Amino acid sequence: MIPYTKGFLGLNLIFRINGSPLYRAAIPGLISVGFYIILEKYLTAKDDYVDHPYGIGVLVTSVSFLVVFRANYGYQRYWEACGSVHHLMSKWLDAVTHTGVFHMQQSHYNHIKPPSFFDNHDLNEFNLRRDRERERDSVMPCRREAKSMVRRRSVAKSISVVAKPSFDQNSLNEDHEELFREADKATIHDDQYLLGKGKMDGGWGDLFNDGRGTHSNRHAPETWNQDNKGFASEAGGRTPSLFLQELTHLASLLVAVAFSTLRSDIENTEAPLDLYKAGDPWPEVDPDQMKKGTAAGIRDCLYYLGGFDRTLAMRVAHNASRPLPVIGGVSANEIAFLQRAKGPSAKVNLAWHWLSEFIMREHLAGSLGNIGPPIVSRLIQFLSDGMIHYNHARKTMFIPFPFPHAQISAFFVFTIMFAVPVLMDEYANNIVLGSFLTFLTVTALAGLHEVARELENPFRNVPNDIPLNTLLAMFNESLITLYAGYHPDHYWDGDDYRHHRYNTTTTHSSSLASDNRPPLLRDPEVTPRKGNIASKPKPQAASGGSPARMEQLESMVATQEAELEKLRALVEQEAAVANSSKNNNENGPIEICLSR
Repeated sequence: MIPYTKGFLGLNLIFRINGSPLYRAAIPGLISVGFYIILEKYLTAKDDYVDHPYGIGVLVTSVSFLVVFRANYGYQRYWEACGSVHHLMSKWLDAVTHTGVFHMQQSHYNHIKPPSFFDNHDLNEFNLRRDRERERDSVMPCRREAKSMVRRRSVAKSISVVAKPSFDQNSLNEDHEELFREADKATIHDDQYLLGKGKMDGGWGDLFNDGRGTHSNRHAPETWNQDNKGFASEAGGRTPSLFLQELTHLASLLVAVAFSTLRSDIENTEAPLDLYKAGDPWPEVDPDQMKKGTAAGIRDCLYYLGGFDRTLAMRVAHNASRPLPVIGGVSANEIAFLQRAKGPSAKVNLAWHWLSEFIMREHLAGSLGNIGPPIVSRLIQFLSDGMIHYNHARKTMFIPFPFPHAQISAFFVFTIMFAVPVLMDEYANNIVLGSFLTFLTVTALAGLHEVARELENPFRNVPNDIPLNTLLAMFNESLITLYAGYHPDHYWDGDDYRHHRYNTTTTHSSSLASDNRPPLLRDPEVTPRKGNIASKPKPQAASGGSPARMEQLESMVATQEAELEKLRALVEQEAAVANSSKNNNENGPIEICLSR
């Protein structure tokens, strides 16, 4: 694939030679100009060999329709291949990701799972928030500080690591990362927000109660991503889950074998696989960047300008220079099995079988947790969908553009090189203008034909091929995210909020009980923030039911029983008064007056 940028009128694109249909089509254009000059200089007068140019005009129109038709179908084949490649990666990544998610629900991880909102439903009573940021932290008193905040935020809250900020960090009064770090701490300590410090190791550090994580070292947070390996890092002192390692390896191997058979279906030739190294730069999408200024690059350019297909030796050398990387590498046993499978489809089916069998075997053993069979069947459906799209891409690779159409297009593009000069010789009275129009017309028609030839097989036509190495590297990095563990912000302690709210409510109730003023004259209720209360820091692991919670419930029940007793006594007193009034009414007016 040739990446490019837009420029003024697109003029920056015309200087690329290898992979350009313009320079390849310029060759028949120059041949036509030479034939036009011969007609103009050395042959007889115009009226001697043609009376009307309309017949040639019909021919040019017919050839134009023929060439545009082929270019259109070549374009469709190109985009269908691109769509098939991305669809097969998407389906297989869906299946593997869901398998990893189900694996995280198995019973072995119960003690490191984040707390559940289902088990802490009573926290909804406290009007808490799950926002990660507070609005008041982003309010700036003046426009200048607001502009500075936006510039800081563009770096501190970027989803990608910013190597060189777009502003001079030294010109700012405060470090942008420290500023937002303090704002995050303020949100965590705000009693209105259900947040904790979180666990940057995804909970893996608690797996064996030794604090050793995988991609993060909780005892040395400054080592975060120092080795640039992402979630494949072992900075915490422990390797990722063995199940996840095997799962990602088999998925990466499947896609690598599929891509290898798409770009090369030649038997008994090199189709190498390599070890993927997490954190390495992305492979070049343009293979010419690897051969820039070399003898091989000049040779490829000349082959391209001549319109020749690459030889078998050139294709094998190109594939050998760009092996497809696999997470964890490839064992000698795997290579032996893949070599024994005959044909591209058999090799891919073998790798697909390995992944499917592994998922089913581990599901039956319990590695996917308590997931129902109907849900697991979706994994098989995703894997099958990926094979469907692989075969769509295989169709584009194996079945060429129909020979009859390719032949007739090539023939009439060749004839147009001599028909257009005759047409221009009838219309143009100036040899310079006629040569110029002849060159542009023939180059345009031949250029469309060359575009069709380049796009009709996007897996072989270098450099206008699909960048399979780069796409596989991106797929591998997506698989590595399965090592991340649980969401870091899903670790909080509900009891911390219950204790705080209970203490606040008890203090407020005591103050109301000692206040003898009417309710309307009492002070409004004020709920202090967690930051103003000398309370313990929030624990990072969720706990189940606690004795403090039971004592709180028992106290509430006792209070309600006491209130019921008071209400019952009040009702009995009112009933006695009512009975006394009734007896007085029966004794007559005198007794009533005396009683009053």
